[in-house]
Amino acid sequence: MAEDKKYVELLWHQKYDRINLGEKMPIERPNLPFQVVETVNKPRIKGGYNIPLFPEDKYPENYPKDWKNKLIWGDNKLVMSSLIKQGWAGNINLIYIDPPFFTGADFTIRTKLGDERIEKEPSIIEERAYRDTWSGGIASYLKYMYERLLLMRDLLAENGSIYVHLDWHVGHYVKVMMDEIFGAENFLNEIVWERTYNVGSSKSRIKGFANNHDTIFYYQKTESHKPNKIHSPYDEEYIRQHYRYEDERGRYRLEVLATYSQETYNKLKEENKLVERVTSKYPYYKQYLDDMPGVALHDIWTGLYLGASTSERIYFQTQKPEALLKRIILASSNPGDIVADFFVGSGTTLAVAEKLGRRWIGCDLSKFAIQVTRKRLLDIHNSKDLNEDDK
Repeated sequence: MAEDKKYVELLWHQKYDRINLGEKMPIERPNLPFQVVETVNKPRIKGGYNIPLFPEDKYPENYPKDWKNKLIWGDNKLVMSSLIKQGWAGNINLIYIDPPFFTGADFTIRTKLGDERIEKEPSIIEERAYRDTWSGGIASYLKYMYERLLLMRDLLAENGSIYVHLDWHVGHYVKVMMDEIFGAENFLNEIVWERTYNVGSSKSRIKGFANNHDTIFYYQKTESHKPNKIHSPYDEEYIRQHYRYEDERGRYRLEVLATYSQETYNKLKEENKLVERVTSKYPYYKQYLDDMPGVALHDIWTGLYLGASTSERIYFQTQKPEALLKRIILASSNPGDIVADFFVGSGTTLAVAEKLGRRWIGCDLSKFAIQVTRKRLLDIHNSKDLNEDDK
């Protein structure tokens, strides 16, 4: 037990070995080889020629020169353990996961293939995983998540970060668990994501308030993580209130120039941005709407919906909108970084990472989820290297 008096941890049945009291149960870390099933080497680029996404002289020193993205079928615990044993510890820059929410749901997958809605029953392997994960109630689930989060921490680079997407069923338990694993000092945000703009009448009839948000916990591995600044566009009401003036260059607001150099003053005057008033001892300057990046992103995310008629919707039950993953990937990674998703589902994380020029690793226990993700990746224009492996 930690000596720090501020230390807090979450306990559950069999977290500690009954034989060796005081010692946490060890996590098995096998190293199983990946079996290559398919390799897609040639990018599909207009013009009939291949342009490497990552030229060799641009590779970071610790990245292999023959990098290929990996889509792996298998239990993510075995996959992550094997990746660590194969030298990937400390190399992944960003992890996003959307694990089970402890809702009691099974591994049945509902999606759409062409114009037909289909339902895929769980395989024998998935049924066994279901029993192992849920048979002991919340204690089994917490053990399941604890082991996997420990492995994810080992895989993260020192400047890396992790986003864990949950809801009210179990989010508060996992938050305490992540404080223990990653350190409460490395917690950055609890992001509230509004799932849809239309709650619907059926939800409004439940006792209490309708549940219409998920929670995403954002942690850094160490203080060396440097997120990128992300801005969202101003809404119309904000523009009307704050950018009330307009000229031939566009809408603007007046800001007081309280401290300035003569050089700044001359530059603003030359650009016709300076406004002087006899009622103020300080000059004003025109701050144009088009020159501003937008509103700095905060921790309540709205407007990132997966519309019923949007072209990206494949009616995969747990599918998340690409706009959500785009925001996360842009905020916490740079082109060429490695992005991983160990509960790949419909493949949104990998699809967005591919489009944004990130390397990626993804896995799922469901063979059907792997097939859906594979198709989605291959349908992307300019699809880059893709590996599909078995474990």
